[in-house]
Amino acid sequence: MSIYLITGAAKGLGKALSTQLVAAGHEVILLDKDQKALNALYDELNSELVALYPIDLLGANIDHYKEMQRILHDQYGHLDGVFLNAALLPAFTPIAHFDYQQWYEVLHTNLNANFHLIQNTLPLLAESKQGKLAAISDVNFDQNPAFYGAYGVAKAGLEQMMKSLAAENPAASTEFYLAKLPAFASETRGRLFPGENPMGLPQPETIAEHILEIVLQGLNSENVFKLH
Repeated sequence: MSIYLITGAAKGLGKALSTQLVAAGHEVILLDKDQKALNALYDELNSELVALYPIDLLGANIDHYKEMQRILHDQYGHLDGVFLNAALLPAFTPIAHFDYQQWYEVLHTNLNANFHLIQNTLPLLAESKQGKLAAISDVNFDQNPAFYGAYGVAKAGLEQMMKSLAAENPAASTEFYLAKLPAFASETRGRLFPGENPMGLPQPETIAEHILEIVLQGLNSENVFKLH
């Protein structure tokens, strides 16, 4: 039995990852800002393997992250895996008209918060025999960069951060992964593409199954890359 932390765990891909890990007998720590959705998932999973960690990444400061590291260390001693899944995806907007406050909010949630999460979970991953740190990214801002705004900039920054981590820690026991995902059905995508039939897209459960198969077995695939 391993211990995994999933951010943005309450819905969508995070929920699918969490559900499948619990079904496989692993302990999961569900991190999300939506307390109501977290409680609903906790009730749905109905398992002693589940713990909730409600936190708003936009409002969290360095003290919150240090407290998180202390709490996780005291309760678990280590982490076997971290999935950096939480993200904000606002409406498509050209850079020239992007609201500056929203720009900072998206960059903070999608990039700065992941920096703090990484710094404060790396020591816990190092205590595992073979820790896994996986960042969820998006192939679409590469293929169609227009109008992705702060989301695209933050995801590109997250990808570079993961590549830097892998290059800086070649001898570490922790493995680093980058998942460059295609479009799949989600509540957020439904808001951005209201005319799109979600049943014509891959479902979160299918995407989660693929990610877990690759990461947990230490493999590579077409869109889930093992950086180290």
